[in-house]
Amino acid sequence: MSSRSPSSVALLARVIVLTLCCSIAIIPYSHAQNTGGFPGFLQNLFGFKPQPQQAPPANQPLKARAHPRKKQDFVSTAVTRKSGSAAGAPARPIFFVSVLGDSLGMLAAQGLSAAFSDKPEISIADVARDLSGLTRDDYYDWPKAAHDLAVGKQKIDVAVVMVGINDLQPLKEDGETLDTLSDKWRAVYAQRVEKLVSAFHEAHIPVLWVGLPPTSDDRFNAQAIALNEIFREHVEKAGGKYVDIWDAFADQNGQFAAFGPDIDGQNTKLRSGPNGIYFTEAGSRKLAHFLESDIRRAFDRTRPQTDIAALPPDIEQQADDINAEIRREMGAEISPGNSLILAPRPAAGPILSLTARPTAANGRLVGTLGGLGVDTWQDEGALGSPEPRPGRADDFNWPRSQ
Repeated sequence: MSSRSPSSVALLARVIVLTLCCSIAIIPYSHAQNTGGFPGFLQNLFGFKPQPQQAPPANQPLKARAHPRKKQDFVSTAVTRKSGSAAGAPARPIFFVSVLGDSLGMLAAQGLSAAFSDKPEISIADVARDLSGLTRDDYYDWPKAAHDLAVGKQKIDVAVVMVGINDLQPLKEDGETLDTLSDKWRAVYAQRVEKLVSAFHEAHIPVLWVGLPPTSDDRFNAQAIALNEIFREHVEKAGGKYVDIWDAFADQNGQFAAFGPDIDGQNTKLRSGPNGIYFTEAGSRKLAHFLESDIRRAFDRTRPQTDIAALPPDIEQQADDINAEIRREMGAEISPGNSLILAPRPAAGPILSLTARPTAANGRLVGTLGGLGVDTWQDEGALGSPEPRPGRADDFNWPRSQ
């Protein structure tokens, strides 16, 4: 292959460029319009066809043409509202839970509010008091407050109690100061527990009493275990239910664990505050998990049962007719009150032989040939067994007859 000189290559390039320029110059104006000008020429040259563009309507605003409005990508709040009123107002609460106790009771109320956020019919009322307990009734008297709540105008369907972190201190009773966790202290403290629960129990309000969780303070844990033993015995004695959460917030050895699985099984921080006494948001939600099932069961018991929808008169009549036909086929009788009366069932049915020859309704042996009245069984041996024929299946002679 012969090599070309640089001058010949440059001359060839100029010829190509000049040819293209001349081709563009001779394109008719109308043809350029039809093909989109120079881009259209290139599209025709390489076999591409332009996409047809539709002109917007003349009466459409320019702004709308330049920026078309997107479709609505959200659901109106009216759609998510529950039925119950003509305007579709949100459902009003019909079931009420009151949470009593100290600062841990407040956190329990927060967890329950999150747990039942999808049920507006259930209301969670936080009536807990910080720094309160059962030892300092001069600061706040919980047994008296429970009585006032139980007989008050505010409806309560379930009472949740979580108290005790402020109670590990001396207790005063009848002018006497009782040492923490002494025998007299335990007796008086247990009476106050029972009095608080009994106030709700007498008003037919179920009580869920939550025990104390472990902390990083071993001394406090030993005293908390003693309190939990009092709670368990005397809450149930007074008619309430004790809810143990100790193991849920402890490690495999029963010791305090600030981290652990949340309600979704993900390892996260559950405890906060000094010595880990408080709950994080995830911890409060996990705490509420141990109360949810009892509250939901109580809620389901109070919900009115939905009546069965009545059928239209014509469909109901057809259903009655079908049911009556079924009863007649079953041999049942219908009383004047349209109640079902089954025919008496005999103690034993008829005795049927499994080896007897089949007979027709008139007593003749079945199996006549061609309807001629010739009985095949009688034809082959009257009432006895038919004689075997050579080559037939019932011929058991050996050797086989030819």
